[in-house]
Formats: sequence, C-alpha cells, structure tokens
Amino acid sequence: MTGLFLVDGHQLLYRAWFGFPARITSRDKTRDLTGVFGFLALMRKAHRLHAPDHELVVVFDGEHAAARRAATVPGYKANRVGVDHTPIAALPDVKRALDAATVSWTEIDQMEADDVIATATTSAVQAGRSVICYSSDRDFYQLLRPAVTVLTPRRTVVTAADIHRRYRIHPCQWPDYRALTGDPADNIPGIRGIGPTTAATLLTDGWHLEQLPNSPRLRNPRCHPITHQWSEVLAWRDAIRLRTDIPLPDTLITGQPTAPLPRAAHLLDQLHLW
Repeated sequence: MTGLFLVDGHQLLYRAWFGFPARITSRDKTRDLTGVFGFLALMRKAHRLHAPDHELVVVFDGEHAAARRAATVPGYKANRVGVDHTPIAALPDVKRALDAATVSWTEIDQMEADDVIATATTSAVQAGRSVICYSSDRDFYQLLRPAVTVLTPRRTVVTAADIHRRYRIHPCQWPDYRALTGDPADNIPGIRGIGPTTAATLLTDGWHLEQLPNSPRLRNPRCHPITHQWSEVLAWRDAIRLRTDIPLPDTLITGQPTAPLPRAAHLLDQLHLW
C-alpha cells in the first residue's frame, strides 16, 4: 500500500527562508525567491531520498489557526508575536508551484497544520498505510508508532524507539510529559522545577496525568507545584495534544504515489518567477 508523506508547510517555509545556505533572487535582482525556491528544493530532496514511492501532501496553517488553543491557554504562541513573518509573502508562489507540480495541499481555516496532519496520519494508519511527517515540530512525536516516523528538515529520522530511548516515555505520553516540562516553542511554561528526569519518573509504567493525584509519586516536595497548578497542567496538555477529528477535503488524499517532483528552478521558470 502506498505510504503517505505529509509536509508541515509553514514550518518548512520558515526553514527555507531562514536556513537556506544562500539567498536566491530573480535574474533582475528585484525579488527575493529564497522562500519559494528553498521550500521546493528541500521538499523535493526529502521526497526523493526518503519517500519516492509515497503520496506527497502539504498542509498549511489556516487563518486564525491558533485561536482555539489561545482561548484556553493564555499566552499560547504569544512568544511568536515579534517573529519575522517575511516568509509568509512567499506563500502564494509556493501554492502556485505546488499546483504546477500537481502536489496536493490544503489550508483549513482556524485549523493548525499539526491537527490536520495528525488527522491524516491517524486515518492513513487505520487504513494500513505507513506515514512520514516532514517537520521539526516535536508535537508530532505523539503520533509515532511502528507505521509512523518523523523526518526533520535536517533529514534526521525519529522513531517511537528513539523517543523511548531519549526521553524514557512512550510517544502517547508526549503531551503529558511536555505539560510538565514545558514547551518553549508554543510558550507553554510547564511546572517550575520539573525537568525531563522528574517528568519521566512521574510517568513511569506508561502513566498519564490522571493517575498522579493522590499517588505516592507526588509526595516529593518538588512535585507539590503540580497539585497547585493542576488545572493549568491539564490545559497545557490539551493544547499540546493533536486533534485527529478534523474533516479533510475529499480530494486531498488519493492513495496514489506522487510522481518525481520537478527541480525548483524548473518550476520557477514555468511560473515566470525568475
């Protein structure tokens, strides 16, 4: 059965803009094309080297994507207010290039790409397909299982076994773990004084947060803040948990492998962007 290669679109665009080794400009030097060129080049290389026989689908954050989580977790992603959003200007050209390359993509209003990717991943696994999530976002670790891996833009492959070896937890415990330790990327503070080792110990034997109250594991004075901030911890975990119930466009996923992608330069030529 054809595997599924899911691309975290906004994350890859920012990676292309800020991490590409050289600035790419139009021939007349009037337009910076680093965002669109880098996006296409990185995606093509990842697909060609790691998933040439997979179906490729790109998912972008929808407008007001963070609103739902921000409503329950004040400050959610508030640390990104000052981030340079220049790369977003390349989105229209990226989408035109994806259409030209006949690559399926979606952007669902008020939905974060993470949730759409999680939904597509869950559905694909239930259908017997393998999935690769192409992103450096660690929230995807909670999706890991034998049929699911994460591929970072640095081309590091992350598996469920890697999570257990590095963090001493199972992937399904990732939201519980990060609620305790914090997630700086999404401005989730976690519990002061609870580091990776303590969090992993609290979650030993596959425990989840619900099993901690009134258990001997919280007797350590260091863990008392967990009880005092219990409602916050649960809210943080809910924000970190990815949804798997997002209605997906009927035509988004076909089950057919994506043909080898054209070179980025060819697509830019085709779209008269040079």
